[in-house]
Amino acid sequence: MTKNLKITVLTPEFYSYGALLIAGILKDQGYSVKLQKGFGKVIDADIVFISLQSTIHLIKYQQEISSINAFKIVGGPVTLTPELIMDYLSVDLVVVGEGEDTVYNILKFLKTHSSYQISDFKDIPGVAFKANNQTVITEKSNPCCLKRPLPFIPPEISRENIRGANVYLETHRGCPGNCGFCGVPCLFGRKVRSRPLEDILNEVKYMLSKGAQRIAISGGTGSLYGSKKFKSVDEQSFVELLREISKLTGPRNLIIPDIRADLTSDEIMEAVKNYSRGWVFFGIESGSDRVLRHMKKGITVDQVHEAVEMARKHGVKIGGSFIVAYPGEEEEDYYDTIDLADELMLDDYFVSIAEPIPGTLLGEEISKLSMEDNLLFQDSLKYKRYGLSIAEERALDFMMDSYIFRSFPTAMSQKLMRDLQNEVKSQGKHIKSIIPLLKNRSST
Repeated sequence: MTKNLKITVLTPEFYSYGALLIAGILKDQGYSVKLQKGFGKVIDADIVFISLQSTIHLIKYQQEISSINAFKIVGGPVTLTPELIMDYLSVDLVVVGEGEDTVYNILKFLKTHSSYQISDFKDIPGVAFKANNQTVITEKSNPCCLKRPLPFIPPEISRENIRGANVYLETHRGCPGNCGFCGVPCLFGRKVRSRPLEDILNEVKYMLSKGAQRIAISGGTGSLYGSKKFKSVDEQSFVELLREISKLTGPRNLIIPDIRADLTSDEIMEAVKNYSRGWVFFGIESGSDRVLRHMKKGITVDQVHEAVEMARKHGVKIGGSFIVAYPGEEEEDYYDTIDLADELMLDDYFVSIAEPIPGTLLGEEISKLSMEDNLLFQDSLKYKRYGLSIAEERALDFMMDSYIFRSFPTAMSQKLMRDLQNEVKSQGKHIKSIIPLLKNRSST
């Protein structure tokens, strides 16, 4: 390849932070970089970095990715199982793990080699490629330094809506939790690494100058920013983070998406109330301690009650995320979850069918679970005429109930009922399409 490389960073459905970050790093290195959302425009590039956030993208965009005429490199959360990507996508390289240093090393190689074989990438840590019909994964790359250039912010960023935010902001990496369904500790490790506050504030100023209005704090569990001890919080660092960002955005434009129920405090809740939109989202997942242990969630139902009571005491609005049809969930466990959700009377509820991310414990467990034992493939008698499974039945019933026992109940309408049915069908279809990929991979 020539030294004057044309590069496109492609993100399929929304401007993910990872894509913005990689594009910003490449731009800072002096490369000609374009950032593109979706496959609607013709791609004229020597190299295309493709940021994939969901396993379903391996199926959904197979044809579009195959038609790209360039050297193709995939990164993002889906890279926990690079063999799966190589099996389903026509790409040249996969960046495994944290990508900043790996991307730099790949480009350095391509700039200095006019000809090469794919096996020549064997000396670059943190990549995977296919050679002799086998996926080769090089040695693991080291965790990246979190000092880096500003991300690439597209001019239309103000039109983005990702869970209520225009853009997400990474404040730290790593989570001491060990949730079996989560890819964060698998990708970034269980040790928390926090970015310097000055760098974060400079990035916020830059995002705002480019038109971003609503900013959400990313990094898994927001309250872990500044944490120096395992599974602990540093209230002073977190409060300072929110206070200083809020001075720039205004409280109503700062969102704290997720906090663990066992990693909060009165000081943290007071900061959420004063310096953000005043919402907190707890990953509650289940009302059954047995299922929570199986998930390796690391919290108990009693801790959920305590966290919700604490947030409510400070006047913070509370959303709860729940997972149904986790492997091993019995009917009794499900009703324990419904009872808990009813008792809590939260301000909002998010209900998901257990989605197996390849490379996680849940992904491994579902890959080994027979179809007959998977609730997604067991027909619902209650909703037989709608063609739903038991997993979809549980999700639909939970969603409908949640509108009744939330803090401000909402009457069920035919339109809302149809919307909820479509939501659970969409979730079910999405996850059902992933499971064969996992099973095929586990059988090889």
